[in-house]
Amino acid sequence: RLWNWGKMAMARSAVRSLTLGARRFASTRVVPQGTGGRSSVSGVVATVVGVDWDATGAFLGRYTVNKFGRTGSQVICPYRGCELEVRHLRVMGDLGQIHLPEYQLLDAKSVSESVNYSNIVVNVASQDKATRHFSMADVNVDGARIVARAAAEAGVARLIHVSALGADVDSPSEYLRTKALGEQAVREEFPGATILRPAAMIGEEDNFLNRLADIHNLPGPFPLADHGKVVKQPVYVADVASAILAASTDPAAIGETYELVGPTKYTMNEVCEYVGETIREPMWTVGLPSEATFLLKIPFSLSQLPRIAMLPNESEFYRYTLNDVVTKGALGFADLGIEPQTMETVGIRVLRRYRRHIYHDDIVE
Repeated sequence: RLWNWGKMAMARSAVRSLTLGARRFASTRVVPQGTGGRSSVSGVVATVVGVDWDATGAFLGRYTVNKFGRTGSQVICPYRGCELEVRHLRVMGDLGQIHLPEYQLLDAKSVSESVNYSNIVVNVASQDKATRHFSMADVNVDGARIVARAAAEAGVARLIHVSALGADVDSPSEYLRTKALGEQAVREEFPGATILRPAAMIGEEDNFLNRLADIHNLPGPFPLADHGKVVKQPVYVADVASAILAASTDPAAIGETYELVGPTKYTMNEVCEYVGETIREPMWTVGLPSEATFLLKIPFSLSQLPRIAMLPNESEFYRYTLNDVVTKGALGFADLGIEPQTMETVGIRVLRRYRRHIYHDDIVE
């Protein structure tokens, strides 16, 4: 009887493998139809991993899902926790085109099930602070490896991995170190992966301009390292999502790394002045010499100890004190045929809500 049960189990496993193979084959043989809009059939089945992941992944993830959905692609958006946190994604594609399966990033089996029928996988999961459940290495390194391995084993055609500008194993920032290690893990598991390194992303739900506007409302001045001369090149999140879509269909992007920055360089002093001018209340700042930068790190380090999301953390400290430096000769937006928008174009939509009511409808200068 046990022998018969063993034969039945083997038969079920064989049938499942054949069925899975047939579905995967069918998913790669979808014939594109339509004019290329939301109700068309693009032939793309994309899994976007990380749409539920804290601020960064959820921020970029929703724009990425929207870009794929409006081209008639099927999009699989695995999530953890409560479906109410991701249900807004359902309307970003035509009826039945957005799927929300449950998964756990560090569970290889659930990740594999999420990418089995896809021909494109995008990993936007990112962790810029340690929480009670996940360290930065768990998400940025181990999670990245699991996703890349699952994509390779499923025979996925393209993998897009979102890293961060300045990712370096020797960086003083743990976030940037783990991002660099994550890139190495992805290359080991999926050599043809396309890696994108965006600078600080801005948009309606960002953690850069919004954060500075919130800081503006706090008592006391905002200290700027190196007298506010730190250079930043913030990039619009929708432009990064467009780059993901473009890279996923461009054969020249296979195995390449792109560094995505905005078209204009700003010092942190200029960014703070812009925030103050836009919300019609000057931002109180004080410049500190570079020698005193280590003093700024102390409150950021202490405030991250409770592991509460709303409090500052060391990654935020380095966001304000490290220059945005593009690697010489690195590929960028231009190589993907995208013209990025400036901070001034996007900033008013982000910051208008911080104005007092008497200034709310002021004409944008």
